[in-house]
Amino acid sequence: MKTGLTVVALTIPMVFVLVFGVAASPPPDGTIRAAAVLPAALATTADGEATKYAYVGSSKCKMCHIKQHKSWKKTKMGLAFDTLKPGAVADVKKAHGLDPNKDYTTDETCLKCHTTGLGHEGGYFIPDASDKKAVRKAKKLQGVGCESCHGPGSEYVKLHTELLKTKRKYKIEEMYAAGMVKVDASTCVTCHNEQSPTIAKGDAFDYEAKKNEGTHERIPLKQRE
Repeated sequence: MKTGLTVVALTIPMVFVLVFGVAASPPPDGTIRAAAVLPAALATTADGEATKYAYVGSSKCKMCHIKQHKSWKKTKMGLAFDTLKPGAVADVKKAHGLDPNKDYTTDETCLKCHTTGLGHEGGYFIPDASDKKAVRKAKKLQGVGCESCHGPGSEYVKLHTELLKTKRKYKIEEMYAAGMVKVDASTCVTCHNEQSPTIAKGDAFDYEAKKNEGTHERIPLKQRE
């Protein structure tokens, strides 16, 4: 029997570096690389095999975390996808040598840090503009969502649903066992790194200083022990 889990954080944000980052030389092809901060955490077994965890979208988290979800929607992480649209944050793009009129919303080098779970099961995908259903589904995964920081939620959302019904107390370790990711600096630096046109070479990401900037409202969880 294979045992043990290794959590590999692929994308996550704590602050919106496209707006607040340090100026850096733009990539030669003019794309915005890793400009926000998004961690799409992917869990693997000790043998490196992908687990069953899939992305379900931030709307699933709202049933238990209404206030957090409401505050998140107004953050720069929640609105990260919008900065890829033509004309958005034009002054910032110009300052970093990027074309403010270009549409970056289909550029995967940008989407990996401006959407949730790009390339993973249940995660963001570039929809066919003529497919309204696909467009609506993809929209729910735009921006740096809950799962970007906390990991794909297909299993721990089920646990939250049970807790909502039973009202019992729980320990955070239960969530980790169900695929939830413990957020730390490694989650952030997957996007807060020198690949971003707003991060200067050698400029290290200060996790302790940035971890509470631009994130959702912190509200004590009544049922957590």
